[in-house]
Amino acid sequence: MTTTEAGDIRNVAVIGHKGAGKTSLAEAMLYVTKATGKLGKVDDRSSVLDEAAEEKEHVCSFEASVAHLSWGGKKINLVDTPGEGSFLAETRLALAAVDAALLVVSGKDGVQPITERVFGWVKEAKLPCLIVVTKVDAENARPDEVLADVRARLKAPVAVMEEHIGEGLQYRGVVALRTKKAWLDKPEAPAAAAGSPAPADVASAVERARGKLVDDVAGSDDDLTERYLTEGDLTQEQLDQGLRAAVRRGALVPVVFASGVRPSGVAALLDAIVELLPPPTERPAWSGVAPSSKPGAAPQPAERPASAEAPAAAFVFKTTIDPHAGRTSFARVLSGVLRPDAALLNASTGVAERLGKIHVVVGKDHKAVDEARAGDIVALHKLKATLSGHTICDEKQPFLLGAPELPPALFSRGVRFDAKGGEDKVGNALHRLTEEDPGLTVHQDASTRELVVSGLGALHLEITVERIRRRVGIDCRLGPPHIAYKETISRRAAGVEGKHKKQTGGHGQFGVCYIDMEPLPRGGGFVFEDAVVGGAVPRQFIPSVEKGIVKAMSRGVLAGYPMVDVKVRLIDGKYHDVDSSDAAFQMAGSKAFKAAAAQCAPVLLEPIVRLSVTVPSAAMGDIIGDINSRRGRIIGTDSVEGQTIVSAFVPLAEVLEYESKLKSMTQGKGTFTMSVEHLEICPPVVQDKVMKESGFKAEADED
Repeated sequence: MTTTEAGDIRNVAVIGHKGAGKTSLAEAMLYVTKATGKLGKVDDRSSVLDEAAEEKEHVCSFEASVAHLSWGGKKINLVDTPGEGSFLAETRLALAAVDAALLVVSGKDGVQPITERVFGWVKEAKLPCLIVVTKVDAENARPDEVLADVRARLKAPVAVMEEHIGEGLQYRGVVALRTKKAWLDKPEAPAAAAGSPAPADVASAVERARGKLVDDVAGSDDDLTERYLTEGDLTQEQLDQGLRAAVRRGALVPVVFASGVRPSGVAALLDAIVELLPPPTERPAWSGVAPSSKPGAAPQPAERPASAEAPAAAFVFKTTIDPHAGRTSFARVLSGVLRPDAALLNASTGVAERLGKIHVVVGKDHKAVDEARAGDIVALHKLKATLSGHTICDEKQPFLLGAPELPPALFSRGVRFDAKGGEDKVGNALHRLTEEDPGLTVHQDASTRELVVSGLGALHLEITVERIRRRVGIDCRLGPPHIAYKETISRRAAGVEGKHKKQTGGHGQFGVCYIDMEPLPRGGGFVFEDAVVGGAVPRQFIPSVEKGIVKAMSRGVLAGYPMVDVKVRLIDGKYHDVDSSDAAFQMAGSKAFKAAAAQCAPVLLEPIVRLSVTVPSAAMGDIIGDINSRRGRIIGTDSVEGQTIVSAFVPLAEVLEYESKLKSMTQGKGTFTMSVEHLEICPPVVQDKVMKESGFKAEADED
């Protein structure tokens, strides 16, 4: 395939709440532009974007999918992202790789919790955005109410680009206000996507709506406002240029209407993408750092222009591993040119990589290209050690992109299975999945030797287990939840001795240290202060004391959880010219820490999540009562269009199974999001229960 110039590319992420119609819309765009031969449908499992077995079974997107299409002489790279809260790490990375976003909002359900969350990421990244109200042809559709919901909830400066003719079962189609082209009364298809003049029976409605659009565009720029007030209207050229500029700087967010199932409104949406959203050539330089080749040298802030003439760099935002095809890395080319067999550097790890073939993709259809230039999104093959979130670049001029912070893994559960000898197979499958899924982590519990998998939600872990069953054929199940408790201290202790003395013939072991210990504010981490005077502890052994303390902190003293928010001051010590050693002072530091912790009233900290629940207003009382019963603290409520949003702080341990409870309380109409906010001291009853269930036994220091 020939290479597309960066000015003719549009890179767009399709984002929104689950069930809003994102994948159906993307499938319709592929079909109308002839990128696919038939209309893929999510419900009948014929979607080319939701191709994973778990996606087809659950009829839901669990990972980002990449596809390209052509419209109006431009190449559009689409990244269809998950809208399920458990899989938002993929969405977060996708937004870092594109130049604009399509925010999909259901014309039946309106703004939902994930809608607000992902739109917040769009604003944070300062990406131009276009809102698509979908399902306008569905029974009980209410597009005008949803538009009001968008204004109220998202606080977005929206500009309505189309007049939808009818709604629900009476829906006919749309008329684009900017061009007055209409797509009415029949589904759009490759042969019927050009549009026609708006008919006379809708002309007056179209003129009124167009007048409002002109008002919005004129109000976005002082010069346009002056011309509008002077001349009473804007020319077509002024309207187009003003709208384009306002969208690209975030002053306006266009709104269009569409149905992916019908399909309808798709051609007008494609026109808006091509004409209003920016090409890669208009984005500012990429911000990151330039790693140093000198050991220990700090990386320096750097920028990399989005130009094919700059040194090569690419950001990998998605990784898939197929047992037959191997590893595929989907990457945005930040700068320069990538070619097959090129020698590159993984700037995130410092490991050298060599590219295999380069492809552009639509579902399972891969087409090889000779090169990938700055601004394009492509599939790279045979990168051995590059994961999602990594940057690969020119070896001689390294550049590391500042990747976004991913949502933390909230849920942890053990993975159990009965198959003999299955440990290696399941462990390898889990580690392979963590390479593909940026929101997933796995470790082995030090005390129980159980494999523990951590993810962004209960569904995330369930899908992970399904994937293991399918890949290795071992029947797995999830064990009890693992909560990421921490330990800390609640008062100070001074002058606590840690003494390690051992004589076994020949050289002995001797080290003594005295420490003060005190709590830090929440989030303070660990601070070690050297306050030794007079050489009571030789300089070379002071790091040994700190190392011993850090090791002891990682094991905790109450229930085996890491200790945090502690300051230790080393104030004195003793040593022996012959018997003192690094190991002896490590042991002395460990003993001093444990003795001091016993005097500092250690306590258990539990993770607290910010819970946002959206329910019909009639259910608000039940929801608040339930949150209170979970040791939650209500921090606010907000009412919008018959819905109530309840915000609260709740211990994570109390909401592990919240999804099923919320469904039963609201007949499936409630939705929620949550994110870890902070740590709080556990109530004594909870602390005693956790300590008992942990089975923790303090390790005796070796004498």
